Amino acid sequence: MLNPVAGARVVNDPVTGRGTLITSDSGVWTLNPAAAVALTELANGGTVAGAEEELARRWPDVPSAALRADLGTLLTELRAAGVVRRW
Repeated sequence: MLNPVAGARVVNDPVTGRGTLITSDSGVWTLNPAAAVALTELANGGTVAGAEEELARRWPDVPSAALRADLGTLLTELRAAGVVRRW
């Protein structure tokens, strides 16, 4: 499981579906709708598998392999930046 680091929070715009990840060190990440969904799932205690399932539910026309790859890229970038950690 991956979790946002302490103090990080996701704020979503219900109109556009976009989100913002705000970190405790005042970092700000602008999230596309898929990233906002995935990180909200993780921030609410979900798992990576749960985030994949939610993405597939919301975007059924996108191949699951593409969703999984995009999620993996997002999480790799966030891990490298120290924004998420393994639990």
